[in-house]
Amino acid sequence: MIGSIVTSIISFASTNIDDIFVLTILYSQVNEKMKKSYIVIGQYLGIGILVMLSLLGAFGLRILSEEYVGILGVIPIILGIKVWFDSKKEMQEPHAKNHGFIETDIDNNETCGKREQENHFSKIEKIKNLLRKIIKPEILSVMLVTIANGADNIGIYIPLFRSYTFGQLIMTVIIFVVMIALWCFISEKIANFPQVKEMLQKYKHIIVPIVFIGLGIFIIFESKLLF
Repeated sequence: MIGSIVTSIISFASTNIDDIFVLTILYSQVNEKMKKSYIVIGQYLGIGILVMLSLLGAFGLRILSEEYVGILGVIPIILGIKVWFDSKKEMQEPHAKNHGFIETDIDNNETCGKREQENHFSKIEKIKNLLRKIIKPEILSVMLVTIANGADNIGIYIPLFRSYTFGQLIMTVIIFVVMIALWCFISEKIANFPQVKEMLQKYKHIIVPIVFIGLGIFIIFESKLLF
């Protein structure tokens, strides 16, 4: 029993050591929208899905084929691009406010056209609001990044879980739950370390997109999806 406990701890730590770096980047994004609780929940959901897929694989049901794991690399790439555009928009907003905008009669002439666009976009907003009620976009983003970053772990977890008894599997799940909390705690402390925090806050508009896009490219190439 002690041997399986140690094996489970080592398996989680070795397969998720890079996740500490990703979590540290995510904790640097904490603000009014991205709360710490969202990161924790997203992390639990992401790893929970990976463990569930691994358990299904251990019992002979393979849902995610290894050669298609690389497709998940698109997720952090999209999120990295989104963060870059959001950062660029935030930097431009104060500049726009300082210059201000003068209303003219042209605005009145375009009112009719804008109303049609607003009606179209209102439908899209309704769908977005419905999705937001089901799950917060920030939680979903963390969950997707976690799944993409750890999808290759399934290949390690499946043979491990296959060799375990039911009792050992329950124990492993409990260990993983505790380890996720520990990972989040360590990452938050690293993100709040004075020198690290100062650097991330100063250059996060550059670091975060590079990390996410780089992670996505690494996942795609490591999976040999393109070869």
